[in-house]
Amino acid sequence: MSYPMMKRFEGFESGRLVRLASVLASILQVVWRRNRRLYLNLIAIVFTAAFVWYGQNAAATRADWNALQSWTTEDGLVQTFAGGHSSDSERLHVVLPASNGAPQLCKSMLAQTILGYPAPNLVMWNQTTLAWLKEPSHYTSENDLVVMADAYDVWFQLPPETLIARYHRLVANENERIRHLMGARAFDAEKISTKVIFSASKRCGPNDPHSIACYAVPGSPLPRNVFGAITDTRFAHNAWAGLRQQHLVSGFIIGPVGDMRRIFERANERMKECLAGDMKGTQWVRQNCHMGSDQSFFNDMFGWQEFHRELMRRHHRTAWERFFDRFMPWRDGAPPRLHVIEDAVVVDDPIDPSFPHQPMPDPEYHADQPHELGITVDYFSELSHQTSNALHDTAFVKHDAPLRPQTKHPAHGQVIMCSPHAPMPNDLLDDSGGLEFFDKDERPRWEQLPLYSEVCAGTVPIAVHHNWYKKEPIKTLWPEMWWTGNAKRLLDARRDQAAESERERVGGAEADTGESLTWDELCPPEWDGEVFPERD
Repeated sequence: MSYPMMKRFEGFESGRLVRLASVLASILQVVWRRNRRLYLNLIAIVFTAAFVWYGQNAAATRADWNALQSWTTEDGLVQTFAGGHSSDSERLHVVLPASNGAPQLCKSMLAQTILGYPAPNLVMWNQTTLAWLKEPSHYTSENDLVVMADAYDVWFQLPPETLIARYHRLVANENERIRHLMGARAFDAEKISTKVIFSASKRCGPNDPHSIACYAVPGSPLPRNVFGAITDTRFAHNAWAGLRQQHLVSGFIIGPVGDMRRIFERANERMKECLAGDMKGTQWVRQNCHMGSDQSFFNDMFGWQEFHRELMRRHHRTAWERFFDRFMPWRDGAPPRLHVIEDAVVVDDPIDPSFPHQPMPDPEYHADQPHELGITVDYFSELSHQTSNALHDTAFVKHDAPLRPQTKHPAHGQVIMCSPHAPMPNDLLDDSGGLEFFDKDERPRWEQLPLYSEVCAGTVPIAVHHNWYKKEPIKTLWPEMWWTGNAKRLLDARRDQAAESERERVGGAEADTGESLTWDELCPPEWDGEVFPERD
């Protein structure tokens, strides 16, 4: 019996149930004596109707979940956010790993400043991300939100209040999805909770597809026909372009300070263990600890977490539930469905798949959850979209204009391989993110601006992460950003908005050396031609 149905029966008194059961038994006994065939037909009809009703109800529930605007409140409102350098912005922190100045860093900082984000913290200038997370003076609460993004290839395009609203809504939706996957009993007993969201990827690189990091993660909730007949096949632009996103990318991460610190501490421990080895690599680990890739350790931790969540699901599953799972595989907590990962590998069992695979060193259920980290990925690219094997899923779209002409010849020059759709999100305030600095009579609305859009999933991400190995798009697509032609005056307007004592810091950053770096110190005038292009 499903959890919602159990709740319905809680209101019945035991005496009423006994009397009802007695009456039903008497009726069935009479029917059985008079016409056994009628009785059997009646049972068949009831079971068939139950299966049809349950299937339709489950499908409707899934459709409703996929249709949710997962970044707004129930009434469509967005929480406001005081960005820039105001004291209220201390509840959101942006951390950029950067070791030197460059035009690409200036582009990232310019975008954040125009949109109203707090001044970024540059780490690796003198220390590390983990060191920043360990220093209490950098934040006011363990629950402060931290965004860690690649400094040189991540461009924000939507304001911080939208980021915060989407984060909280995504967390709520992901908890509902995990509850469905694990089953209510396991989910509640283990107190599972999503905390930290990574950007999503189609590949599990640099890890081996047959390793725990890759085969143990759950299948993607993206539609199974998102790319038509080539979804999850090798017949797209390349062997990975048709895959649905289900793995993580460490170029964009958001979560509370305390949870982020725990994840980075675990990654640091794993890296030290790897570096203490012979560095020659194994069947499942490339030489030199996956060539020094931090993402490989995050992948590994995500895989271990999901492996043990599956153990939790099985641990709490009753024999009665397992029996019904055979006939109703869509039930809450039923075994996970088959899914495909790269190299056309079909995962038929996330614990012990049928292909040669890396065995789990710790395959036992643990009540103390040593591998639970609250990690998930941004499957629908609502927070960040990474371009590796996925640039052709996007276009710059003005949402008040017909979509098809805008996706026929996108600025990146690649052919979009899905049936594009781009609904305008309802979580953008027209007087935010820099739009408030336009004169009222010429102030654009968000739907009138060219926004980088994921037209296969139908979302407009907060940021774009140019992690494709071909770096031409970083140069060619920057002039397509919505502020092109107005960037300098928007930067000046953001400065004018600040208190006089703070104006010099607007557009700058806080270095891990303890010093404040101004825009002029980080971004000399000779880079202006690249950082402030004019629209053609």
